Amino acid sequence: MKNGKCDKCGSTTVHVQTNGFAPGGRREYIGFEGMYSAVDVQSYLCTTCGYYENYVTDPKRLVEAAQKWPAVTPPAASAS
Repeated sequence: MKNGKCDKCGSTTVHVQTNGFAPGGRREYIGFEGMYSAVDVQSYLCTTCGYYENYVTDPKRLVEAAQKWPAVTPPAASAS
């Protein structure tokens, strides 16, 4: 999406907004150790299929999440 092409339908009708749809923006709230903190995000929307993505833009919050949130384990590669 960040490259202007929708990851779902392949169209190039992608638009970006800081902090989503609300007038003046709407920050996302993400939990860190039982407390929720507002974070800024870049919101991407495909106006063809409606697919929507958010990306946290604060590097400190990304580091904090990497240290405190469980990692997602990718599936094992299948043997051919």
